[in-house]
Amino acid sequence: MTLLLKPITRLSLFQTHFQINNNNNPRARETSVSCSWSHGAHKIVREFDPKIPIEKAITPPSSWYTDPSFYAFELDRVFYRGWQAVGYTEQIQEPRDFFSGRLGNVEFVVCRDDNGKIAAFHNVCRHHASLLVSGSGKTSCFTCPYHGWTYGLNGELRKATRISGIEDFSINDFGLVPIKVATWGPFVILNMDNEILQKDNIDTDNVASEWLGSSSELFSLNGVDTTLTYVCRREYIIECNWKVRLCGSWQLLQFNFLLLAFYDNT
Repeated sequence: MTLLLKPITRLSLFQTHFQINNNNNPRARETSVSCSWSHGAHKIVREFDPKIPIEKAITPPSSWYTDPSFYAFELDRVFYRGWQAVGYTEQIQEPRDFFSGRLGNVEFVVCRDDNGKIAAFHNVCRHHASLLVSGSGKTSCFTCPYHGWTYGLNGELRKATRISGIEDFSINDFGLVPIKVATWGPFVILNMDNEILQKDNIDTDNVASEWLGSSSELFSLNGVDTTLTYVCRREYIIECNWKVRLCGSWQLLQFNFLLLAFYDNT
């Protein structure tokens, strides 16, 4: 599947008591992204001086928000090499529940199988790269709407059509491409990094440290991993670079905390 690189991104906002924000071959994705940002993005990054004191800092240059090569660089370094929150455990509370989404340019689907195990895959049929599902719901399998290839909730290919005459075809070689998935508190998080994918077991404490750093203990102390409740999901199409939206959300969060502090002191 072609990887489209656009400085204007589609942002999915998960609204509950909180706000958070192709690849049938992850290795091919990494190669294509690396090639696309290798020249232009490196030049832009070299112009940045991280040693400038905050008191002398200025607004980042417009190229950080408009240059396609810099956006490709961000996808590879920010979104595809660490844990990212993509959903909520109550969305897949029961066996056969699933939800789908998009992280950067990667379409994904997260599900819970009949044994209660959570899994995540690239939401791409291995036949002609059609999207398998959209939205969320309950299903016993994923069936491609194009030619009917069918996959189990464990990613295994169950049925392949239109393959007569193809030599050396093995149904075991064409399962869905997995994505490493974990949970922390109420959050479902994904990691696109190939090195993480090779690990059989993911330690929850390590995930918390890798995703949240030293903030994980503070969040746990304040009940973030135990008290949040999923309400609903609302999706908005916002025609802007993701950093613009992130900055706006952060300012709104600061205002909410200041407002709470004001009422606490009156």
